[in-house]
Amino acid sequence: MNATPDATATATPADSGLYGRLLKDPASMIDACYFDAYRLERDQIETVQLTGARQRFAQLRPRLSVLDTLAAEQGIDEIRELNDLAPLIYAHTVYKSYPTSFIEKNRYDRMTRWLSGLSVCDLSQVRTEGIDSVDGWLDALDEQTPLRVFHTSGTSGKLSFVPRTKEEWRLQILISNQIIRDHWGPASGPDLVREPRPLIVPGYRHGSANTQRGNDFMVQLLAGGEHNALFLYPHMRFSADVASLAGRLRVAEARGEQGAIELAPALIRRRDEIAALERDRPQALNRFFELAKGRFGGRDVYIAALWPVLYEWAEDGLKRGLHHVFGPGTVVFTGGGPKNRVLPENWREQVHEFLGTSRIYEFYGSSEVMGICAKCEAGHYHLPPTLITFLLDKETGKPLPRIDGQTGRLALFDLLPASYWAGLVTGDKVTISGWDRPCACGRLGAYLHPTIQRYSQLEGGDDRILCSGAPEAHDKAMEFLAHLAE
Repeated sequence: MNATPDATATATPADSGLYGRLLKDPASMIDACYFDAYRLERDQIETVQLTGARQRFAQLRPRLSVLDTLAAEQGIDEIRELNDLAPLIYAHTVYKSYPTSFIEKNRYDRMTRWLSGLSVCDLSQVRTEGIDSVDGWLDALDEQTPLRVFHTSGTSGKLSFVPRTKEEWRLQILISNQIIRDHWGPASGPDLVREPRPLIVPGYRHGSANTQRGNDFMVQLLAGGEHNALFLYPHMRFSADVASLAGRLRVAEARGEQGAIELAPALIRRRDEIAALERDRPQALNRFFELAKGRFGGRDVYIAALWPVLYEWAEDGLKRGLHHVFGPGTVVFTGGGPKNRVLPENWREQVHEFLGTSRIYEFYGSSEVMGICAKCEAGHYHLPPTLITFLLDKETGKPLPRIDGQTGRLALFDLLPASYWAGLVTGDKVTISGWDRPCACGRLGAYLHPTIQRYSQLEGGDDRILCSGAPEAHDKAMEFLAHLAE
């Protein structure tokens, strides 16, 4: 969208109401005008972040054994300044530090004990007898606890499991609505909670990956119910077991060890079902898009999809002479860029022409945190004040100075989750500005430049992530998690 925020709004500092509420509770962001976050001065943002970090550390250290172990190993008993937080930010490997044998041998009682070290929720009474799949284990956690655990794709051969609660998922969907409503200025977009609209998602309705876990709340809160939602695979589940198997097979193939993996008959059937869906995906997408046009054509809708899928849809539709398929008030929530696909220079314009809207919200985010960085008209991704940002030196893992134009490894700590320690050292090489001068769009606060690269791609697939602080402290914390499960 090419709208420009209200000039008088950008020139006025945020009122003391938002600043005061964030000092008391970062989650109060869900009750605010999201645009007010872009009016906070640097000293206000850093005060909110330092206060929130102290609160979260005090609240969670006594209840999270892995955090307590990590802090004790590094001699950190309090957060005096923001950089004191950096050594306590997890590498992504902490979320997959369980022994693979737990899954291979169906020891989901041990998987549950391992997970308990990462969550404040009491998991001691979870019953796992007879569970013989990751999907079954995640379903049991859904039914017996406040959690809605999600997993990553498992490209390294192991799935990561993050113990977010159902309430935290609800908050995340509400925040996405706030961004749609207020990102271009107060009330500049529709409020989908107050006025739900048709939801179109070219993906799975069910599953435990990050991309499916919020579907229930998105359907309920933003679409007004299942009758108003359309998914590519409305009755299919994206299986965690198949995702885990796919990762293990990729690793085994790279090592020449494909025959060493034993496959259960039920898993083979699920794998074959997913493979059949993927083979039919181009035809299924065409059928899905025809159905979407038939049901909701000409209406303002909400579309949640990554750029490559949107372009695939637009390319096919424009070839068939279809233009402005949906209403001009249609909202698109997207991100991810072209995903290594070679697209024409005007690929974005083609998407706009086909869909009939330029009201497109692009974002940058990481699965393990709830904060979303929305893209402005100057092409930058703006960090919300509840998302504490560090740039780490790639060679040492130490925090770099907060000055404009600095480049390094991105590390994040999210103040929104209250049930787990939401810090993550990413694999992304980024440049950050906004510390010294506002963005050209007028918003205050730190922002990411649009060129974001994976260190693993830059270095031929090998990325040794160094956390801030003592590496042996992080190793001992993960060892502690593994021992906790025994």
